[in-house]
Amino acid sequence: MSAVDNEGPVVFDPADFGAVPRAKELRRWMRKVRRGKADRSFWQVFEDVYLVIFALVMLGATGGNVLLNLNERSSACASASCSWLLDTVPWILLPLLVSSMLRVLLSIGPVSASRATGFWLLSTPVDRAALLRPTYRLVMFGAAVAGMVAALVGFALFGAGWTTVGEAALLTIVLLVCTACATVWAQQEAARTRWALRVADGFLVVAAIPALVLAFRNRSVESGDTFKGRFIGVEPDPLLTPEQVRLLILSAVALVVAIALVVLTARQLNRLPKQSVIAGGELLAGMAGAAITLDVSLLADVVAGRHWRTVGRLKSRRGRGARVQAIVHREFRRVLRWPRRLIVAAGLLVVPYAVAGTGYEVLVPLAAGIAGFIATRPLMDGLRSVCRSTGLVRALGMELRELRVAMAVVPGVFVTAWMAIASPALGSPATAFAVAAGVLTGVVRQASAPPPSYSGPLITSPAGAIPPGLFSQPMRGPDLLLLCLAPVLLGWSDRWILLIPAVVLAILFAVKPKQAA
Repeated sequence: MSAVDNEGPVVFDPADFGAVPRAKELRRWMRKVRRGKADRSFWQVFEDVYLVIFALVMLGATGGNVLLNLNERSSACASASCSWLLDTVPWILLPLLVSSMLRVLLSIGPVSASRATGFWLLSTPVDRAALLRPTYRLVMFGAAVAGMVAALVGFALFGAGWTTVGEAALLTIVLLVCTACATVWAQQEAARTRWALRVADGFLVVAAIPALVLAFRNRSVESGDTFKGRFIGVEPDPLLTPEQVRLLILSAVALVVAIALVVLTARQLNRLPKQSVIAGGELLAGMAGAAITLDVSLLADVVAGRHWRTVGRLKSRRGRGARVQAIVHREFRRVLRWPRRLIVAAGLLVVPYAVAGTGYEVLVPLAAGIAGFIATRPLMDGLRSVCRSTGLVRALGMELRELRVAMAVVPGVFVTAWMAIASPALGSPATAFAVAAGVLTGVVRQASAPPPSYSGPLITSPAGAIPPGLFSQPMRGPDLLLLCLAPVLLGWSDRWILLIPAVVLAILFAVKPKQAA
């Protein structure tokens, strides 16, 4: 370091310390240090990796076999209804994929680094782009894999030919890779991130339009109309049609554009702010801890905490009423402070209508229950905080059972409105009541569940000793949802469809929840 007469800003002079090391040399040195401190042999590590690879191969083989059978069954349909369905699916799937990719990557960073990396390396003269390039490549690879899997499942499930599935997978990979590059560009400034989230909301609206058209279309089946060469068993000609040639040319051009965009974005990694990169690393660390404990509520808290840290502060408003009325008012204000969650919930209304439009009426209640659960669970942050804080319960001056009832009022109103809009797809008011009761009891049970229990004997597994309480933690909430949907899925009468969810509701709000120690 050198300065003129010990005054003015300090200027870095390479002559005082030597040349600045390259990022590649630093990574090689850190790898050498880690390997020197390793306490496990290669064969011990290989055994764990082998188990993971074997499990993934078995899961992929099973899932591929199921997907192949479903594709063969769907390909047997030769009506104009099936053809129209296959033509509509891309207009729903692709906007949903782009919107989800934007939200997920922007919530993480997408490029992230640990706090240690940010403190020791990103604040030095070392090339920041070179340090962040491995994480950037991992993000691009993850986007490509997600696009490939989504296209394989989304198109093959409805009976598309494997040539069409391959072309769709290529286009989807290119689209999601370009979306990932756009999130890296948006990460450079907070204003760009906000506009990117608004674009994600717009894609939800784009996906809702064809889904509603699919749900309310005329379901008349014209058996005389078949579509040749679309499915596996009907291949008209080995030669490429003009449409296929045009699609291949567009795919090649899109692939070249995607590669160029990836290379261009990689050169701008040095513009990423250190605060955003470190915040993404902290979020990933918190999510990893929540995933290890299988605590879904803690995972939601990590994401919510990241959001409120980026917001900083809000204008406070005076409450209204006392006791229960005041709590209900504060919960209502809490929901309005994060309105994007309501937009996502409105976008999830597409799910039951889209499933109803595909003709799988049996799966509509289950799809509506899962979508309603995902839409309502983010509204339970207040109940989750109260149930895991003894001091907060004492400060509010009410029993925990009364607090759970009071804090379930706003989510209950939301579930009622959500199910009222989705009821035309469900078919009957009894089914809508069962789905609404299952969603409400499920989210309340999951939010008010105690932390994972580590007491009791441990269970031996290939991954080591596991506390038995971890296995029941992810099922707290979905179990009540399935219990309320059981009479609907089993085809029982309306009496049981109304009685069982009503009993579950009464028992849940009558029993005092367990409180964290």
